[in-house]
Amino acid sequence: MRRRLTLAALTAGLALPGVALADWQWTNWSMPVGQVIAGSGGTLRPIVGRDGQRVHGWDLKAVGPVTFEGFAFDGEFFFDPGGKALKVVRLTLKDPSQCEALEQRMTTLHGAPADGSRDLDVLKARFLRWADDGHGNFLGLTGISAIGDNPPLCFIRYRPLNPVNGG
Repeated sequence: MRRRLTLAALTAGLALPGVALADWQWTNWSMPVGQVIAGSGGTLRPIVGRDGQRVHGWDLKAVGPVTFEGFAFDGEFFFDPGGKALKVVRLTLKDPSQCEALEQRMTTLHGAPADGSRDLDVLKARFLRWADDGHGNFLGLTGISAIGDNPPLCFIRYRPLNPVNGG
């Protein structure tokens, strides 16, 4: 009897939207928009993204503030067109001057990037990729210095490595 209760509690816990296995934080790559928003604890809100806001062909459907690894981000969550499965998480640093610190944190967590480039000629930029963050996700970091009237930009992007699971 005790074993059944333990198994039932474990199964119920895995069904909660806040629990993710080999995905990103509270999300699961198979979650629909509503579950991702619910799992955020009320910080995300639904949005209808425009064509220019697509990433890898996926639609922007939820946005909001995200705190991750001690950094404050503007979070963007991209889904299949029907909003039935999360496909990409993009986190843009609210303070782009922290980009080097974010790069150091990602390197501490996931090791040296699989590939990347830094400071391309006059453009001060970093494009780093981790082939696998250790959890079955692609992880990329992009940092670009201010260009003309455009402010600096720094963001990380997560997506699943497994195309069957959503990437």
